[in-house]
Amino acid sequence: MRLSYPLSVLFVSVSALLLGTTGCGDAINSIFGGGNNGNGTDDSTKPPSFGGGNGDGGTVKPCIDGLCKQQQACSGGGTTSVTGTVYDPAGANPLYNVLVYIPNHPDQVLPITHGATCDRCGNVSGDPLITAVTDTKGNFTLVNVPVGNDIPVIIQVGKWRRKLTMPNVQSCVENKLSDKNLTRLPRNKGEGDIPKIALTTGGADTLECFLRKQKLGLDDAEFTQPDGDGSVNFYAGSGQGNTAPVTTKYQGGASFPKAQGLWGTADSLKKYDLVLLSCEGAVHEETKGQAAYDAMYDYISNGGRMFATHWHRVWFTGNQQLNSIGTWNDGNDPAGGTGTAPADIITSFPKGHDFQEWLGNVNALNGAKGIDIVQPRHNLDAVDPKLARDWITMSDSMTPGHPTAVEYVTANAPVGADDAHICGRTVFSDLHVSASDQHGPDWPSGCTTSGLTPQEKALEFLFFDLSACVQNDNQPPQAGNVK
Repeated sequence: MRLSYPLSVLFVSVSALLLGTTGCGDAINSIFGGGNNGNGTDDSTKPPSFGGGNGDGGTVKPCIDGLCKQQQACSGGGTTSVTGTVYDPAGANPLYNVLVYIPNHPDQVLPITHGATCDRCGNVSGDPLITAVTDTKGNFTLVNVPVGNDIPVIIQVGKWRRKLTMPNVQSCVENKLSDKNLTRLPRNKGEGDIPKIALTTGGADTLECFLRKQKLGLDDAEFTQPDGDGSVNFYAGSGQGNTAPVTTKYQGGASFPKAQGLWGTADSLKKYDLVLLSCEGAVHEETKGQAAYDAMYDYISNGGRMFATHWHRVWFTGNQQLNSIGTWNDGNDPAGGTGTAPADIITSFPKGHDFQEWLGNVNALNGAKGIDIVQPRHNLDAVDPKLARDWITMSDSMTPGHPTAVEYVTANAPVGADDAHICGRTVFSDLHVSASDQHGPDWPSGCTTSGLTPQEKALEFLFFDLSACVQNDNQPPQAGNVK
């Protein structure tokens, strides 16, 4: 995946927001590896660690030309640093595991190419000089930053990207980026890059409301027909008649094309970076079929990303490879249909630990450090740990003989590939994510709530994790997106 910044995009001036204070600490490991870790010890023999911690990053790459010529040594072990916090497009919640970097050669930062592309973590364009990844509070620290005028800073997670230009970086002090409107992800293409997203509506969930400005933060102008220039394209899924109506058109405007036109072939899917599938209230196999199931698997195996809720489990059970990631079972609803039940966060792997910590930071946890889920479902008993990763589970007394329901699971694709050959990714959510909005009314009249519920905040974390470069979930996050 060619992930970089179009040079024609206007840079954002942040001169009024830079506040200088004394900084300290040496440069630590960047994606180039090695060097002093800022604590007075040599870390050159250890693998670099990204994400979590304090979000620091640095560089030890030999300087030949470029912005590295503007790095300056500071007396007394000090450093020139840039600090800030990255937020979602709404500017409401801080984001975890977002790459922030300074390119040594800004003219080598390449335009983003949309569509399914293989993007394992590890490289970024523009010859990155200083890198950092945000921690669970969204904070980052760039150290040993070039000094002077017009220093570029790139904020990026997958194909979400925003570029700032700092008019003046002061030497040997902390330069603070304090305005969240500058360090949030873009709300529209005028502010930066946004992935190309296909979204299917359904009769039992409202993902079409989750992405809007009142929640995740995207401007309504970014939602268009597939032949429009918006970042999010709508397709009409199925419903269950009057009991589970589905949104099929814009308010006072055109009807959405049928979802079959999206998932019918891999060629139609591969135009998109991400595909989001709202629960339809039933599997509706009459609108899919084996060719569609295999096309979807081909899409994610070649770099696509799929997020599917509840009865869209048919994309997993309908394909041999995806079916193998776990034990599928259509059980009873753990909370009795429309109720609420507590769920547990799996913290035995690095991202799971950080997921729980992040949920706490955004006030989404219950008293037991779990999460309360509205309308949980039971379609997955367990996952194969060699092929997938469970994130949220809950006890289920409503389905005899099947005591555990997996509510969130992720898998890299091709299923079973080693780390060097994984390419795409999928998330299965066995709950109705945006249960508080209305499916059926013309868009956006059914989007009646604002702000994110606890389970929508869990979705936000996994949505941006789905957007990010692909890596082994059992390893700590890595900096970098593929050129």
